Amino acid sequence: MSWRADPQPFAPRWHAIGLAAYLAVLALYAVAGTYVAGARVDPRLYQLLAAAALLGIIVAVVGRLCGWQELRVLLVGWPVAALVVTVLVGVVEPAATRNLPGTITISFVYVGLTCPRWRSLAVVPFGVVAFVVGGGKALPESLPIVVSAAVMWMLVAEVPAWLIAQLEAQSALLREIAHTDALTQLRDRSTLGPQLSMHASESAVVLIDLDNFKNYNDRHGHEAGDKLLVDFADALRWCVREGDIVFRIGGDEFLLMLVGADSAEAEQTLVRLRERWAEVGRSVGFSAGIAAGQQDLMRLADEHMYANKRARGLRTD
Repeated sequence: MSWRADPQPFAPRWHAIGLAAYLAVLALYAVAGTYVAGARVDPRLYQLLAAAALLGIIVAVVGRLCGWQELRVLLVGWPVAALVVTVLVGVVEPAATRNLPGTITISFVYVGLTCPRWRSLAVVPFGVVAFVVGGGKALPESLPIVVSAAVMWMLVAEVPAWLIAQLEAQSALLREIAHTDALTQLRDRSTLGPQLSMHASESAVVLIDLDNFKNYNDRHGHEAGDKLLVDFADALRWCVREGDIVFRIGGDEFLLMLVGADSAEAEQTLVRLRERWAEVGRSVGFSAGIAAGQQDLMRLADEHMYANKRARGLRTD
């Protein structure tokens, strides 16, 4: 029943930024080739850059039509594409890339901002080839420089990736706290609506109310009443399956969302709960109502629970 934070948001926006940065790199190589080589520039440079730009735009348009822009795993494609272009441009016209190693660093910054930790390890070989070919580095003489650059790229990518991972972990913890009942550590009712919308058609709902809890609270005190609620929450956690969701929706009211279960399985869950609660030795009983495979599960479960109370001669007010 852990709560996960969503992955970093705005994947479409990051894809747009990746495309813009990719096209900016191509434009930068075109300008550098013209400025450095002048009239001696290889005309294939412009053909290559135009083809790369057109291909990038086509991929972005197709990705948008197919919904790929929602996939964060594909974000790494933009820096890899930029590094591949750097290699090709370095082969065709070295003058266009030799003095622009910063484009490689920018690619790794993008990796660090958009990809999970250690994803930069898979991109480093592309960066090394781009640095050697595009930067005109002769090996093995330039090996120390290449190794130093690769280490720098790793730092440039992994530091922001680590920071983002820490922020996501903190976000997950804060969201867990925000949607958790402080006393019982069960889900509170703030997430009940979305969970019902998501799972109602395939789940059984069990609504549970402790019998005469107010009298117990008045007789034994609020501290004892709180201890009773905590013990009952532990019993609920014990009787459900992994993937089921347990809510505290009121003072002494609880709800089990048994994902993928039917009424028979819900009855078995109640049997386990009654056995567990009897083992704990508490004198307070509980009433329960089950609803499954129908519309408005909450209302039906509530009606069944109160019918259960009346059948046992308990007050329903």
